[in-house]
Amino acid sequence: MKGVIWHVYRNQEKGMIRGDDGAQVPFRKSALSGIEFCALSSGQRVRYQIQDGWLGKEAVEVCPLPMDRIAEPGCEGDGPKVERSGI
Repeated sequence: MKGVIWHVYRNQEKGMIRGDDGAQVPFRKSALSGIEFCALSSGQRVRYQIQDGWLGKEAVEVCPLPMDRIAEPGCEGDGPKVERSGI
C-alpha cells in the first residue's frame, strides 16, 4: 500500500499514515525501514504493509518513496534566455 505520513508523535515514537485509499493506520518506530524516525516529516510519501497488531491494524515495513519531481518552467538550471543585440 502507499500513503503519506499524516502525523508523527515524536515523544511516543509512533505516528499515523493516511493511505491513498483514505484509511488511517498507526505505525511504530520499529516498523520503519530505510529511514530514521527523526528524519520523518508530515506529508512524506511511504510504502507499507498492514498487519494485525496487539491493538488492531498497524503499518509495518514502512519505507520512504522517492519524491515525485514536477518540472517547472525555468527550473532546468540554465536560467532565462536573454538575447543581446548590438554588443
